[in-house]
Amino acid sequence: MPELIYAIICADLIIDKDSNSTSFIRTIEHAVVPEFPATLPPIYFASLWDLENAGEEPFTVSLNLIPPSGEPITLGLQEVTPTGTMLHKMNFQLPGLQVKEEGKHELTVALKREGDWGTRSRLPLYVFRNVKQ
Repeated sequence: MPELIYAIICADLIIDKDSNSTSFIRTIEHAVVPEFPATLPPIYFASLWDLENAGEEPFTVSLNLIPPSGEPITLGLQEVTPTGTMLHKMNFQLPGLQVKEEGKHELTVALKREGDWGTRSRLPLYVFRNVKQ
């Protein structure tokens, strides 16, 4: 079974061409908007997976946004076919997430294997309305 090593939300990321190491620029846990509904600036979701015990069967990773009240919105799906490597980086660029309300939103990472989905991580994304004093 693939294991999630890390998952992070950031404003930008840089992947070194020589070493394949990743630098995360301005990690994100909240956003402030003038009013609702709002469109957030583009962000990145970055993750690293351990495939050592993944076997040879493909698996699917889903990234979802769950607002404080409402149904999950699928932001991205990626099917991964293990290639014999131990590690797999998976990055999604998320241009302009739409939010309709203030509060704790969650980016969830789920793994589908043999027909069953299982959540591997929940990343909070707090959205606040800027109240001018």
